[in-house]
Amino acid sequence: MRFSHFAACLAAVASCATLDASIFPTFHVDPVSLEAFEKYVAQFERDVAAPYAQSGKLWIDDSTCCVHKAAFAGGKPVVEPRENRDIAGGSIHHFSGVIHIAGATIANVRQIMEDYPNYPKYFKPDVGTGAGVKGPDSTPADEHYTSHISLIQSTLWIAVSYDCVYDTHYRSLDPHRWESVSSAASVKEWRDPKDASHGYYPEGDDHGFLWRTNTFWFVREANDGIDVELDSMTLSRPIPAGFGWWGAKRTREAVEKMLRDMKAAVEALHVTANLN
Repeated sequence: MRFSHFAACLAAVASCATLDASIFPTFHVDPVSLEAFEKYVAQFERDVAAPYAQSGKLWIDDSTCCVHKAAFAGGKPVVEPRENRDIAGGSIHHFSGVIHIAGATIANVRQIMEDYPNYPKYFKPDVGTGAGVKGPDSTPADEHYTSHISLIQSTLWIAVSYDCVYDTHYRSLDPHRWESVSSAASVKEWRDPKDASHGYYPEGDDHGFLWRTNTFWFVREANDGIDVELDSMTLSRPIPAGFGWWGAKRTREAVEKMLRDMKAAVEALHVTANLN
């Protein structure tokens, strides 16, 4: 019944102006869904993140990716789906993207990633505010940050905002390879994206557009620049029949945009450095 109501709401507003998410029914996150998502992330860490730390290989290196290599070599983002499926009480969406940034260095990416107050500039309009604190357990090879970021997600017909806390490690694997591993420790949906005084929905009892998110950035020096891979995994509510494109499309577009935004931010650093 809730699925049919949700689908009816989507169909009714698909061609209308942007609306608040409050028109949709709320949903409760199931601990079984959280466990399934955590297992999925753990498997990715074993199968992809750990091997990268050893070999430095990205998925674009695979010979079966040759159809994408011209775009990649030309500095354009290439994005592929990894997982888009319903699980018990939720759905998992995972996209992987890569981009080559000519003339860039690992230090450039690290500078952007650790410059939290300027996230609204680098990743506009998807980030409203950003702040981060380096943990006392940080080392030069493993910088540990806790960050507080407000996310703004919108389409042509719906807008929703989140207050998120992330636990992030920036790791230097060797002089030519680097990675960022980030997980959302808290995701709270604002009741009214335009008025913070209304507070949050109870965490895990909201509209379910975003319950958890994990991101991995892999960066290596190559071909007079850097190769950057971004993997984004999200857990959200189950998607009604006929609207499977919704969660997948949103995650895919987010990955492509973050890669473009990172490239633009790094290139802006170089322009500023040349002016000085």
